[in-house]
Amino acid sequence: MIKVPLAVICGLSLAVQGEQLSFGDPEMRLVKEMERDGRTILRYEHDNVPEWGYAKPQQDYFYLLPLGGNPENRPLHVVLHSAGHSGDAVLADAFKHPDWFHYAGRDDQVVLYLDCRKNKGDWWWGGEEIKRGKEKYADEYCPAEKRVLTTIEWAIRTYKIDRDRVYLSGISMGGSGSLGIGMRRGDIFAAVNVAVPAGIEHLQARFFDRDVPDPPILVNFSAPNDGWSRNQEELIAYFQRKKFPLVFAWGPYGHNSSVAQYHPAARAFPWRSIRKDEAYPVFSNATTDQKYPGFRNAAGGDEAGQLGAVFRWKTVADEAELFEIDLWLVGRTELKTAVEIPTRATAAVSLRRLQSFKTEPGAPLRWNLSRDDLVLQSGKANPSSTGLLTIEDLVVGDQPARLRITP
Repeated sequence: MIKVPLAVICGLSLAVQGEQLSFGDPEMRLVKEMERDGRTILRYEHDNVPEWGYAKPQQDYFYLLPLGGNPENRPLHVVLHSAGHSGDAVLADAFKHPDWFHYAGRDDQVVLYLDCRKNKGDWWWGGEEIKRGKEKYADEYCPAEKRVLTTIEWAIRTYKIDRDRVYLSGISMGGSGSLGIGMRRGDIFAAVNVAVPAGIEHLQARFFDRDVPDPPILVNFSAPNDGWSRNQEELIAYFQRKKFPLVFAWGPYGHNSSVAQYHPAARAFPWRSIRKDEAYPVFSNATTDQKYPGFRNAAGGDEAGQLGAVFRWKTVADEAELFEIDLWLVGRTELKTAVEIPTRATAAVSLRRLQSFKTEPGAPLRWNLSRDDLVLQSGKANPSSTGLLTIEDLVVGDQPARLRITP
């Protein structure tokens, strides 16, 4: 039997923005251990605790796939299931469809499968409860959200997870829940990946017009002909206005769990390599972006396409007075695709999650873009009133070029 490591759980640990990481101290009971395809599967059960605020007692369960020997500082992939699934069913589908990366974790990850089917008060991962109690939950997490966040924090502490590599994903209802729970918690999640998310109301309630830390990078696969994942144009518009990170792909593929038909650059985007302790660029108004047509082509546009999916980067230096990052476009050879991939883009580039490099509102910074010691572009840029640095009209090619920024 695998030995479960001990951990001390702090029920009221606070995030940097003043938000709690967990609520209460539930007893997570290991009730079953099994194996499949070389992975150990642990089933835990627990009762609710008063801090979650449920109206009546309930019992829940989750599955956790540990790594052999319980090595420390490994990544955690958290999965929220769809309305047609449960914690049991999504676990089964993960093994049945290892290419469904919204459900299947990598071999080097601890994977956590939560459930919200057993107790229907948790339906839509708390989204329905928020609708019923808009005033009550305007500035307070609902019980399902508290349970999810507490379970994630328990897994992080118990299995000594690398806090800079925690990822959240879901399909349909699980996509809606991942948006609502995950996007405001840039202090927890490095990246969030969703497919045909069934509604953006949870996201709107928790993320829109809120003061949040720099959010996780969002990868979103949506179908304009899918009635469940409507209103994605509102999500896109908000992210573009706020200069939030978004890799978005779409096509006329319906409410389907598989994303095999979507743009190859979005499918290959390395979201589970993103680290919470590394800066990332946000690409806006890119010439390589296509036009999302809206629900059932209401706005007109491209039948299938992508936003921001072709960009790649690597942070080189993030110091108090020096920031360097390599930028490039992913190539057709790397993607192994016959789809036409652009080799040049012009975009506005904003920098978020800066670790050490300092920006001050209105204080100009010098920048240049070079390749092989040849300066391609240079200039000055002034951070916004919030300190967000954006460099306009940056040219990105299919070979890495280094963006260097200094006071």
